[in-house]
Amino acid sequence: MRAVAASGKNTRALWAATLGMFLDGFDLSILAIALLPLKSQWQPSAADVGTLMAMALLGSLVGGVLGGWVTDRFGRQRLLLPNVMLYVLGAVISALSPDLGILFLGRFVTGLAIGLDYPLVATIVAEYSATVRRGRGFAWVNLAWFGGAVFSTVLGLILLPVGPDSWRWMLASAVIPAVGLLWLRRRLPESPRWLLRQGRSKAAAAALRALEPGLDEDAVRVRLDGFGAQRMSLAPLWQKRAWRRRLVLGVLPWFCLDVVSLGIALYLPSVLRSTQVASSDMAAAGINLIFEIVTASAIVYILPRIDRVGRIPLQKGGFALMAVGLAIFALGVAMPSVVVLFFGSTLYALGLGLGPAVTIFALAVEIFPTEWRASVAGLATSVSRLGAVFSAVLFPILEQRVGVAALLMAVAAVAWLGRAITARFAVESSARSLEALEREALEAAKPGP
Repeated sequence: MRAVAASGKNTRALWAATLGMFLDGFDLSILAIALLPLKSQWQPSAADVGTLMAMALLGSLVGGVLGGWVTDRFGRQRLLLPNVMLYVLGAVISALSPDLGILFLGRFVTGLAIGLDYPLVATIVAEYSATVRRGRGFAWVNLAWFGGAVFSTVLGLILLPVGPDSWRWMLASAVIPAVGLLWLRRRLPESPRWLLRQGRSKAAAAALRALEPGLDEDAVRVRLDGFGAQRMSLAPLWQKRAWRRRLVLGVLPWFCLDVVSLGIALYLPSVLRSTQVASSDMAAAGINLIFEIVTASAIVYILPRIDRVGRIPLQKGGFALMAVGLAIFALGVAMPSVVVLFFGSTLYALGLGLGPAVTIFALAVEIFPTEWRASVAGLATSVSRLGAVFSAVLFPILEQRVGVAALLMAVAAVAWLGRAITARFAVESSARSLEALEREALEAAKPGP
């Protein structure tokens, strides 16, 4: 983790953010595998499956807005532990569910906890990282998401032979990384930037010294002066064109990404089974694991390059590659051709990791002021989860009505839309301080002569 951290509790804060993303990747991916034995045991309808997949996403939608507001209003520390305990509660309810209704509730509680955590994690990475390493910080935490996905898929493969109740063990296993996250987040300091904007300069200095013990008093004073102390109301976010453009860039590409990526992530094993590409549940889970590893490998590739290449080029290129890959994937289903299908899905997985899987998370927080940062990240989380809810509910229904190939082409169009929005509203944040980005927007928002 040397690429991300500076020293002191800064290191632990970024590891705490990383493990939070690991938990989200673990949760969504384990459900994709758990669905295989669950469908065999309970025989849910397509609508039931869609609702089950959507419940955690609906919880995230609510949690994103609430978590962003709480994080900006009451500080970054306030949700560090409660949302993880809420996640443990949701995992236990899910694992012990006697019927679909209780399982829906458990999944909603789990999603609520994850939604609360998203704006918190994004803000921690943005505010606790040095400017020159901030992009790598975002790459690390998003790599952790896929690390969680890979780990949960492997665990699902191990647990599948347990029998019809293996899905219960899969959902219960999420408690283990959650307990580790509780331990890691204990006694983390508040964000110095947030404290300074609240007028608490002495507390801000103490927090900065805790995060970076190597700073002397002069260095602490210089750093705090650089953070600025001007507080901003939320009104200009909606009133000023410069801020509205940034809001579009921070929110809508993430919506497009979740329509595409979470729909594919949730249903790829089932699609592989329905198209006869995979001959068994084990084979479907194994193929899904390969694609997750491809995406994770792409993130590893851009890890040392993201701050040099820039967020916008990576996001545009990644969305384009995702769209092309999904179109080829659809062609492979229609032909049918396993070779073409695998080629297309591999391109999609590469495109996801080479850009949007990392960059949308960074842009949602980097280009906004301290007072709005978590709130905008929470809004982006909620809007993105709305897109994911559409996918979760509609994928199994549309698969039956229009077929897999047509569905994949529609999803490819959404990926291309994400590229178009990124190009139209581009704001590059690489290698620029949060305060410099803030000043640029403030200048652009000033009325002309």
